[in-house]
Amino acid sequence: MNQVSVARGLSLACYLGLIVFGMAWAIRLGGLPRNQISLTLLVLVAPLLIPLRGILHGRNRAMIWSSLAALIPLLHGGTIGWSTDWPARGWGWLEFGLAVSYIVAGSYFIRWRAQTSQ
Repeated sequence: MNQVSVARGLSLACYLGLIVFGMAWAIRLGGLPRNQISLTLLVLVAPLLIPLRGILHGRNRAMIWSSLAALIPLLHGGTIGWSTDWPARGWGWLEFGLAVSYIVAGSYFIRWRAQTSQ
């Protein structure tokens, strides 16, 4: 396995993990009131679903835009991880780690694939 496919696999796993985690946070983990679940899903998950098709196909432009969309869970996870009690704090740091891992792996995927195609 070359480094391009490893970076693609890691970025795809982290991105799908962000989507699943956003849904799990809104529905179960966040302890949100029932009337705030749809708004939380709209804010956390919907921006991640927009470039999903391009990410699954490995398109550079979709990877770049999705890195910008991943800044929302990065800020959310960092805020939750820094400011709440311990059960939620761990989930916040997990979300933060997934977002950072996706941004870094996606950046390396784009860079290494561009180097191999030259």
